[in-house]
Amino acid sequence: MNFDFTSRVDKMVSRIGKFSSYLSLFLIFAVCLDVILRIFDSSVTWLNDLQWHLFSALFLLGGAYTFQEDKHVRVDLFYNKFSPKNRALVNIVGISALLMPWCLILMVYTFHYALDSIRIFEGSPDPNGLPYRFIIKIVLFFSIFLLLLQALSRLLQEIKIYKSH
Repeated sequence: MNFDFTSRVDKMVSRIGKFSSYLSLFLIFAVCLDVILRIFDSSVTWLNDLQWHLFSALFLLGGAYTFQEDKHVRVDLFYNKFSPKNRALVNIVGISALLMPWCLILMVYTFHYALDSIRIFEGSPDPNGLPYRFIIKIVLFFSIFLLLLQALSRLLQEIKIYKSH
């Protein structure tokens, strides 16, 4: 059961993370187009909105994948010198006492944040901005949920490592 859950979550997070990396291509295109338009004094508001939407989605959807690949920021003054069992223990405590509770708290707030945005069909406050601002707020909630799933998967893996040593 644990292996099936962890492998499924890891595959899903990996696919979403790799997909999100392609958003950088669209972001580069949008930035270049905006620069070209500004040269000709012809900037458009929706393109500015699109840039921060793409950057946000890239950053948010890549977060769980970054955690999965162990490329996140870690203050490891001693961690690298620990035995595998002690590393697993540190990870178990960190994930269960810090990461997962914060994910749950953030999910509650971002759920209401996204729901309120959907209810009013929120768009850009700027004239000619993107009409669907609620989409990025849904991505915010979804990315935290994805991070929570990845944290649970990693927690189960770390428990297995801890027990085996």
